[in-house]
Amino acid sequence: MYKIIRYCVFIFCIFSSNIAQSIEGVYYIDMNVIMNNSFAGKSIIKQLNKIDESNKNSFKQTEALLKKEEEKIISQKNILEKNEFDQKVNLLKQKILKYKNERANMLNNFSSKKNDAQSSLTNKLTPIIAEYAKQNSISFILTKQSIIIAKTDLDLTKTIIKILDEKLKTIKIK
Repeated sequence: MYKIIRYCVFIFCIFSSNIAQSIEGVYYIDMNVIMNNSFAGKSIIKQLNKIDESNKNSFKQTEALLKKEEEKIISQKNILEKNEFDQKVNLLKQKILKYKNERANMLNNFSSKKNDAQSSLTNKLTPIIAEYAKQNSISFILTKQSIIIAKTDLDLTKTIIKILDEKLKTIKIK
């Protein structure tokens, strides 16, 4: 009986040391924090906010013009003949439909630019992370979004941000 217990303890020690060694080279980074706090990420956000604000102003102007035109047509309802009134209403409906299509295109374009900018940041960040992992003998670097629970001392986000800020200040949105 004593030999069996000793054998089990020996096997347990061997397996637990292998598990500890394999976990040692696993770290994680938070891509959202990198996007929001690095110089390159902040430049992307600033450019995206500028584009978004420009789009919103354009939408407001077009909506105001369409609203004025609608009010003008409504005020002329009793003055105009039925055919002429219907023509103006149909023309306004066409303008509204055109505006909705343009708005949808602008929003899709903005979303595409946002995705491209984030991909660009990720593409520029990948070699930096690979170099850091190689220099520090790190086996795995995961994104925080794919981890449920981890020790905070395994977080490399701040370190990667410092390195990224030294190597890359801005990313231009196309």
